Amino acid sequence: MKKIVSIFVAIILFTSCQEEKSFDAKLTDSLNSFLRDKSSGDKFIEIESFKILKEYTVKERKEKVNENTLNKVRKMNESFPSADLLAYYEKEFDFLKNQTDESAIALYEVKFEVKKETLKNNEIPSVYKAMVLNDKDLTVVFLSIFKEDSHH
Repeated sequence: MKKIVSIFVAIILFTSCQEEKSFDAKLTDSLNSFLRDKSSGDKFIEIESFKILKEYTVKERKEKVNENTLNKVRKMNESFPSADLLAYYEKEFDFLKNQTDESAIALYEVKFEVKKETLKNNEIPSVYKAMVLNDKDLTVVFLSIFKEDSHH
């Protein structure tokens, strides 16, 4: 019995002493992981820097990503297949339907740069935009090449 209690106490101490990663470290890890999974040939792409462009609340996202929107994207996907777009909406919808705090951050719009020396092809852009869910893993749900918005 003493051994079981000792092991249990040791496990509790070990897990409570582990440091929680910072938001920046988690976000960088998530972006790097997403890039590694999606890249072809450039397996060592690394994030150089990132900036959060916008934070969207649960309320804002529920107004845009709801069952009606998801059904429209599904319908559109029948004529113009876009598995990535559909997966994005489905993942965000699944996340949002479990959120009760309307003022909580649901999604981050992130601009990030990859280290140019990690790219094998100079034609590959180095600045991107990602949409990242504010879940425990900071899941990247969408990625695109970054283009400055012009407000003329």
